[in-house]
Amino acid sequence: MPKSPRPSKEVAAVRQRILDEALDIITDYGYDGFTMRKLADRQGIAAKTIYNYFASKDEIFLHVRTKGFELLYSELLEAYNSKNDPFEKLRAMSAAYINFGLQRANYYDIMFIWNVPRVGDYTGSPLESLAVKGLRTSLKSAEIFTTVIKEISEAYGTIPNNKVTMYLLQLWAGLHGIVALHNNTLLSYLHERPGEILEEMSEVLLSVFLP
Repeated sequence: MPKSPRPSKEVAAVRQRILDEALDIITDYGYDGFTMRKLADRQGIAAKTIYNYFASKDEIFLHVRTKGFELLYSELLEAYNSKNDPFEKLRAMSAAYINFGLQRANYYDIMFIWNVPRVGDYTGSPLESLAVKGLRTSLKSAEIFTTVIKEISEAYGTIPNNKVTMYLLQLWAGLHGIVALHNNTLLSYLHERPGEILEEMSEVLLSVFLP
């Protein structure tokens, strides 16, 4: 008699545990050091069992990376909705971005820093649609920053409407730099209280948007 299929909630819970463990392994060993064998050992199961839930290491990686972008967008959206004034929205979103990079450095590294496979690496493969989904999810963060910069441009005229993308890239590069300097500890060699200067550094980036 065949086994009854597991309830969908139970399957989802097992898949999430696998993804959480995979994130820890990637954090510890990098993408190249992440193997299905390590994952199985951490889970205390046979490697072949993982294939009941995911087809490959790359599928797991893409799910983990997409989850990171989902979390980032969720936190940016919450910050956006927390304020009414467009400049205050941008300030809240910038703080949320930095906080995400510091508090979720494990996700942030594989999203923005490490040399890991990108969308183009999966073109023409069975994982292409999953990789494209991850790209679209990542672009939602850029879109919400674009939205608020346009709001600032329309409300205050401090940013030329035809330069919104340039100002977006400039801000994002600055925020990324703040996170990277902090997380690689270089900032601690340049300033005696690195945690206290993060907000001030962010305010310098935001000064060009001031109404």
